[in-house]
Amino acid sequence: MSCDPHDRASRNDPLKSDSDLIQSAVMDCFPHLNDWIAADQISFMWLTNFSNSSKEELRQSLKAGDGKEICLLGISYSDTQSHSCRSTPKHGGHTLPRCKSYRLCKSTRRDDSLTDPLATLSVLARRTAQLRMIYFSRHGESQFNVMGKVGGDADLSPRGLQYANCLADYVNGTLNESDDLTLWTSCLRRTIQTAQGIHTRQERLAELNELDSGVCEGMTYEEIAARFPFEFAARDHDKFKYRYPGGESYEDLLKRVQPVLLRLQTMDNVLVIAHQAVLRCLLGTLLKKERKELPYINAPLHTIMRVACSSADGCRLELIPLSIECVDTNRAKPMNCSENRTAEEALLTVPAHF
Repeated sequence: MSCDPHDRASRNDPLKSDSDLIQSAVMDCFPHLNDWIAADQISFMWLTNFSNSSKEELRQSLKAGDGKEICLLGISYSDTQSHSCRSTPKHGGHTLPRCKSYRLCKSTRRDDSLTDPLATLSVLARRTAQLRMIYFSRHGESQFNVMGKVGGDADLSPRGLQYANCLADYVNGTLNESDDLTLWTSCLRRTIQTAQGIHTRQERLAELNELDSGVCEGMTYEEIAARFPFEFAARDHDKFKYRYPGGESYEDLLKRVQPVLLRLQTMDNVLVIAHQAVLRCLLGTLLKKERKELPYINAPLHTIMRVACSSADGCRLELIPLSIECVDTNRAKPMNCSENRTAEEALLTVPAHF
């Protein structure tokens, strides 16, 4: 979704056409494939480079694999007498395709005959381990952060502008050395201002806008507790499902960012500059946190959050703080979430602000 509310042009989902693209590539290399392969017997996955060229090394790698990381690697057949990747055994009146850019992997069957390729076709193989790096950052400290206000579309504070400069220096000199960095921000001023010094193509995504606080937009926690004490208590009781009057809940927000999460499944070297609640949803999903934990994930200001992802090991988070002072906006869940609690108990975990 673009930032322009009038721009609703459909975009191609990067995950939607993977199978079609790969199947097309296979058919280009092997034009007679349909003569002897039933399409529903093939699982088309991502093509990837395999570092080992010999058939035996390939077999050993497949044997050692856990099967969780898979890709389209090639055609498998059960000719145990052949050890050459370039063999072209016959089946009926057809010639099985040569390896070309693919690798032929040995079948696990232990016979000496070439069986029906429909029964021995195998295109699932273990992929060599490959890490994808995804970087997250909140916007620099905003004027609303300094005053303890939620939501809104405030500009950066002087320290927030300082962080933006520091972030740009780090990203331009470290993350974007190969000029291949992808950068996404929300459509709100504080994220756009934070990204202004980064030298790469930028995309504004409305899905990354901060959680809508409804009637509480632009208010401090103290003001919300005084004017809407029951709403304040209800949110503390179940922060994930609570929806601000006229606004959103974390549950709503998690649904809103699903297109972003889908795109991140195949992205590498991407930087997402967004907001506290949004990053909690993204990080919580990638790190497989329980929903009740998600609204309390600490996503600090002026910190780069680096997530290393692999199909084998999942995702790991590392914090890279940039030494620019800022307020702390993380509010822990209070012990007492009752509607009858005192104002002091309700505000016990509210972060300090000016």
